[in-house]
Amino acid sequence: MKKSIRIGRAPLHPDTTPKTPCEEALSCTKPWDTLEETATPGVRYCSDCRKNVFWVDTSEQVRAAALLDRCVAIADDSAHSRSGEHKITANSAPMPRHLATVTLLVHDYDEAIRFFTEALRFELVEDTPRGPGKRWVVVSPGRNAGATLLLAKAVTDEQAASIGKQAGGRVFLFLHTADFQSDYQHMASHGVRFLEAPRHEPHGTVAVFLDLCGNRWDLLQPSDA
Repeated sequence: MKKSIRIGRAPLHPDTTPKTPCEEALSCTKPWDTLEETATPGVRYCSDCRKNVFWVDTSEQVRAAALLDRCVAIADDSAHSRSGEHKITANSAPMPRHLATVTLLVHDYDEAIRFFTEALRFELVEDTPRGPGKRWVVVSPGRNAGATLLLAKAVTDEQAASIGKQAGGRVFLFLHTADFQSDYQHMASHGVRFLEAPRHEPHGTVAVFLDLCGNRWDLLQPSDA
């Protein structure tokens, strides 16, 4: 039996009352199968709204999508829509959480997209216009691979001054890999600057590199990988 699929803007709270009919959560009548497929599994593009629609399975994923103002698709028999199960109420205990998105200040959207998708082999999850000169650009090291990065173009002098210095000179982000040598060679061949030769530590194989803005990262293959 084919599952019924609901599509619409993710509700921040399942009991939230929409302000207008067009804002009613999960009320879109466009079928999931008619949405345009993207390069990312579980993400399709709606040409009517000009937005990506993200497949979700749990109430935790719905809430994470709501915080990012995303449209989602969810099967009626999913964990989120089962009667009473995982329902979020004002008095319920906090749901399990995870770090969803980290903002990375950049000089230019397209330059940053090229660096992350080509040199670091990230996936472009979303690139949506958000008003004059602004875009919502999200990249990920892979599906279900932890937090995504929001590439945010600096628009003020204060923001511009923080580009490349978001951790004050310390290592800012940690990129875990299951194949250090492959990633190291690919990144080096694409111009990524490593500040040291790979070293073997008790916790794994690691090397510090700089992103296109000068932030320090660890490329790390944990010892248990």
